Amino acid sequence: MFAEISWKIIHQVINQTITEMVDEQQTLDVVSLRRRLREMAESETDEEMVLCYWQASKVLMRLPPTITASQLIEAARHAFRSPLNHDPL
Repeated sequence: MFAEISWKIIHQVINQTITEMVDEQQTLDVVSLRRRLREMAESETDEEMVLCYWQASKVLMRLPPTITASQLIEAARHAFRSPLNHDPL
């Protein structure tokens, strides 16, 4: 079941979370985005989506905390194309 989770879904989760945070006028940085993804994972009941949120958060661990929103979006695109063991961005 979990092997079917694609990088495209993780990319979409990151982009959707960024969009929601911008719409809510929240501070957008790596730390706040990872915190939001963890909160979403903790409140989710679908096991596959929980894994997606945690994997998306893990992808963001490779980024410096002072990255800009546009760099976050680019990182999400890169995550879509690269496995987690790929070299840091």
